[in-house]
Amino acid sequence: MTQKSPNLGIVRPALPSEGADRPEKRRLPRLALASEQFRLSSNGKVYPVADISTGGLALTLIEAQDLAQFPVGSLLEGHLNLQREKHEVLARVRNVGRDRVGCEFENVSEGLREALARYLDPIELGKLLRPMPGLDSGMLWYQGPSNTHLMLWRGTDGQYRRLAVQVLGNSIHWDSVDGVVTGKSHSAFEPDEVRGVLRFETLVFERDEKPDPSKLQVAKNLLVRSNLPKDLVGWCSRQLRFD
Repeated sequence: MTQKSPNLGIVRPALPSEGADRPEKRRLPRLALASEQFRLSSNGKVYPVADISTGGLALTLIEAQDLAQFPVGSLLEGHLNLQREKHEVLARVRNVGRDRVGCEFENVSEGLREALARYLDPIELGKLLRPMPGLDSGMLWYQGPSNTHLMLWRGTDGQYRRLAVQVLGNSIHWDSVDGVVTGKSHSAFEPDEVRGVLRFETLVFERDEKPDPSKLQVAKNLLVRSNLPKDLVGWCSRQLRFD
């Protein structure tokens, strides 16, 4: 029997009796090799950056023995490679998983602050969305830097039944049953599954009580200034109600 590839589907849904504030777990695919990298000064090793924000970054560990380099509370010194520019970084380790390290920036320089603001602008992220191989025949997937994704799923009739936007820790979803749902996502710090050039990360999704206009605006900025086909952007805009 052919094994189905995991996708952004719900791994552990909230039960009706648990309420809307119960976190869900979802799977998110990404390229195993990230363009953003962090070189640790203490050993000279380079680690892929799984996520980055104005407040910190998460590193992916390829080798389990590297965990010894990242005790919680330790201060890291190194260089962040961001859009082919290197920035000196100080970061405090805040949490650790089997193959993921979460860090908080300290003493951020003005140069790094400005670089992060440019890099994390949703309009700029939208311009860098690129088509990726779909995980199944009914899926359309675009990926950009810093864990930015647009995913759409078709039904057997060829019509889109579901879409998901992941950008800057915001999750915006639509499907033909529940309509628009927004929330925040963060790493569950569970081991990633690796299949070829793809990693499958488990995220914790905390949904909002009702759709958040600010998150919808972020999705709008991402999509309407992107290089995606205009008819696709228009369809997404209508479903997410910002056309």
